[in-house]
Amino acid sequence: MNTLAKSTVCALYKYSGAMHAQERLAYWSGRRFMSIALFHRVTDEIPEDGLTVSTAWFRGFCELMHDRFNVISLSEMYRILQRGETPPRRTVAITFDDCYRDNLFAARVLAEHHLPATFFVPTRFVETDYLFPWDRHLKRMPNLGWHDVNEMMQLGHEIGSHTVTHPNLGVVDPDTARLELGDSKKTLEDRLQRPVRWFAYPYGGRSNFRPNYLRLAAELGYDACFSGYGGCVQPHMLGQVLPRENITFFRSLVNLELHLAGCLDWFYQLKRSVGLLSVLP
Repeated sequence: MNTLAKSTVCALYKYSGAMHAQERLAYWSGRRFMSIALFHRVTDEIPEDGLTVSTAWFRGFCELMHDRFNVISLSEMYRILQRGETPPRRTVAITFDDCYRDNLFAARVLAEHHLPATFFVPTRFVETDYLFPWDRHLKRMPNLGWHDVNEMMQLGHEIGSHTVTHPNLGVVDPDTARLELGDSKKTLEDRLQRPVRWFAYPYGGRSNFRPNYLRLAAELGYDACFSGYGGCVQPHMLGQVLPRENITFFRSLVNLELHLAGCLDWFYQLKRSVGLLSVLP
């Protein structure tokens, strides 16, 4: 289904009142969850793709979050999990990965809308011209500098670790994993003079992080680890890898609203029943 058709169907579902009825019913039945949005790039310099949204789309996203969602920091989300509290409906945290300099623009727009976020930084990329292999065919996009990272923090955002060199932690040995997690944390804390509590592992798939490295992260002083695969944060997930939603797959903001509100669960269950679970929403 193309973006226009999907937006039309979602808008009919929303404005018919079915969305609100379904959302209230799910909440009354005891369904409680939070979501973590994952971004990488916000720029008009390259076409939108699986890692990129345009500046206009992102401004629309921020308006949607400000007007219709309860956006909190990862610190607040962790506190809710720790205390076993019931999260308010439509609770969302916002995160970014990979050190692209356009994240500074995103941080400023988020601050304009009074929305907190967390930026996960691979420390060896800061103030370098390093390119990911998948970016080599694209227009060069600069990385953040330490001044930029400090400004993002001063805007009220949190900074987390994304390792030193962005390796696949599903295949590296334990000594390398310790260096990647430990050295990145120390570098960020030395540079920012703030504790670094969060770790997001590169690539983000279920196979990209060994279960025993979750214990290693805790040993090194991280409070929580975050993935890049989709799913909701459930009340029982304290101490587990917390899932994040790759928001760039949602070209329609109406579709995104329905998804993050939990109003499309019935649709995903239907896809599962007919063997289409792998189809992206």
